[in-house]
Amino acid sequence: MRHALPDARKGVFRISINRPSMINAALPRAAFSRVAVVAAMAIAAWWAAAMVPAALARSAADTSPPAARPSVARQAAQQARRQARREATVVLRLIRQDSAAWAKCTAAACRTGLPAAVDLRATQQAQAREYYCGPATVAEMLAQLGRPVSQAVAARELGTGPAGTNWADDAGYPVPDVLNANQGKNNYVPVALPAMPTTAQVREFEADLVADLNHQGGVPLAGNAYEVAGGPHLAGNPVNQTIFHWFDIRGYQDFGAVADYEDSVHGAASIGWSAGVPAYSSLSSAAIVAILGDRGYDW
Repeated sequence: MRHALPDARKGVFRISINRPSMINAALPRAAFSRVAVVAAMAIAAWWAAAMVPAALARSAADTSPPAARPSVARQAAQQARRQARREATVVLRLIRQDSAAWAKCTAAACRTGLPAAVDLRATQQAQAREYYCGPATVAEMLAQLGRPVSQAVAARELGTGPAGTNWADDAGYPVPDVLNANQGKNNYVPVALPAMPTTAQVREFEADLVADLNHQGGVPLAGNAYEVAGGPHLAGNPVNQTIFHWFDIRGYQDFGAVADYEDSVHGAASIGWSAGVPAYSSLSSAAIVAILGDRGYDW
């Protein structure tokens, strides 16, 4: 037991530190808990009073806006540009690997900055007769090349008959031959395709397409479709029929992954299903090449 002894110097009691305190023993435990809580609250209040003004001072001093972040739209645009550059590089590599395509790709825009999409002037004509898709295609293409001719003239030069316009005959290749005889911007040559074109042939078509549309201000291609019943068809062409059909390929999108074309069946009074055929359409280049299988294209 500790003893409380009078302290003459201060007029208060001093407590011995060597023995258990009776005062401590006499105070209930709950009292000490309350004392601890009150002490903790006092410390917290002191800390808040000391720190809050400092924090407010820092906040008032730092009035500069946060670093600007690119908007979602800007980020998307930047990503699209990066993707476009990658796609252009791939197509340009394909063109370099195709010596004929590279020979046509002479413009600076073609060799260093391929446009993602190009379309020539819209020149669609309704074919004058049921079997005049060849003459109509040649007339459309020559109009784009600045050397317009009538379908009747084109039919005569092509040797078109009731069976249509041949892909090839004893005299050569009628469509590229007539195109070359009527203009000098492009030397057209035929590219024959097998019934089941390969991926490599699709890539070659894409390279030829992009090269032609960037050659001498842009030149169109002629496609000779062999649409097998139940297989891939041009837009609006009845899929339950087998159709042989010439058409003008006038542009591309997505660096050649998509081909734009015009169809002379649109508006042709002699063809019963012409109303469902658009004048202008787009298909993937893979689909176009599949449709050209067993025939081909002139570029």
